[in-house]
Amino acid sequence: MNLSLTADAAEHLAHDLGDRVLRIAFTTGCGGSGYRLSYAETPIDGDQVFDIDGVRVALDDMAASRLDGAVIQYDGNEDGYLLDHPDAVTAVWCG
Repeated sequence: MNLSLTADAAEHLAHDLGDRVLRIAFTTGCGGSGYRLSYAETPIDGDQVFDIDGVRVALDDMAASRLDGAVIQYDGNEDGYLLDHPDAVTAVWCG
């Protein structure tokens, strides 16, 4: 698995997570498929868990099979995290 964090993301996640994990799950909806990033107390059974720059990251099976080469970035303007995925074609949402 080649998933990485920018330096800003690693710093903010280490602070925000505490003892929790960053969980990334594959999702589907009316706008197509995507990924949900959330904090979790513990990984869910079946998650693949990685230590990336001191941050524990748990991926469900679908996310683990599709996120090779992705980078998690921190966006200070939105006070949130972005998942930059090299295979993403477009971003869509319902509305």
